[in-house]
Amino acid sequence: MLRGIYNQLNNFNKFILLITLVLSFLIFSLLLGILVLVPFLGTGVINLLANPDYSDPAVVTAMKVIQIINMAGGLLLPALIYTWLCSPKNTENRGFFKSVSPFAVVLTFILIIISQPVIGLASEINSHLSLPKALAFIEEWMKSKEDLGAQITEAFFSTTSTSGLLLNIFMVAILPAFAEEILFRGALARLFKDWTKNVHLAVFLSAFIFAAIHMQFYGFLPRFLLGTALGYLFFWSGSLWLPVAAHFTNNFLSVMVEFLFRKGIMHTNADNFGLNSSTWVIAISMVCVTGLLYYIYKLTVTQKDVSQ
Repeated sequence: MLRGIYNQLNNFNKFILLITLVLSFLIFSLLLGILVLVPFLGTGVINLLANPDYSDPAVVTAMKVIQIINMAGGLLLPALIYTWLCSPKNTENRGFFKSVSPFAVVLTFILIIISQPVIGLASEINSHLSLPKALAFIEEWMKSKEDLGAQITEAFFSTTSTSGLLLNIFMVAILPAFAEEILFRGALARLFKDWTKNVHLAVFLSAFIFAAIHMQFYGFLPRFLLGTALGYLFFWSGSLWLPVAAHFTNNFLSVMVEFLFRKGIMHTNADNFGLNSSTWVIAISMVCVTGLLYYIYKLTVTQKDVSQ
């Protein structure tokens, strides 16, 4: 009934609407998560989450519950609501899971797998980030956020059970792939394209925000590169299926590598996966990634033109 009521807003006001929805729903989701946990952890749940003991399985489980509710309620839901309110009436949501070639999806899976040495190189470059002495306080804050993120990741991935693996796949790979792609590509990148009339600027701006919002600055460059690739996959194909597939594959690899490492099957963990690759491996990865991106571009753009 309310579909398209804000379609006539100018792009700046649409941007403000999207930010307002996301912030409001993030706060609401956090409160909802706390209420859900009160029957299990008591009224002191806020203190437990504010000063978490990462060695306590109950606390880690509570943090996972909060993470899932925040991702679904704080990112996915406001993105869907924004799209509903701002889409033209009596038309399909542009770019929302329009069918694409299964072959293009398979190529997208392969693209992310063979790009790991390039992502590792970007991570290595990013790890040497150093700010001027005048900005030392900012660098210390960035390092503290990085350490906190590492602690949370360690707590979440610290499992060798099948049930723990399945939960992590859902929480880290499946849910973020849909929630973040609908928000950052389906809503934000599309809004920036309408606003700037420039696809490339829309891709870079949405990728920048995508990388920055994770608040892990020593992983900014690889996330920015990933976000850039996701943006182009979205605009080339006109569908969210390809960026969702790519996002899922990237996160799924991290979950599986860490799980296999903790099981003693692999000798490297998720943080070091793709790092320290030899020069020739990185060079081959770059060539393959470039060639595969071009092939996906030709394949998807041609299919999009034929279907229109």
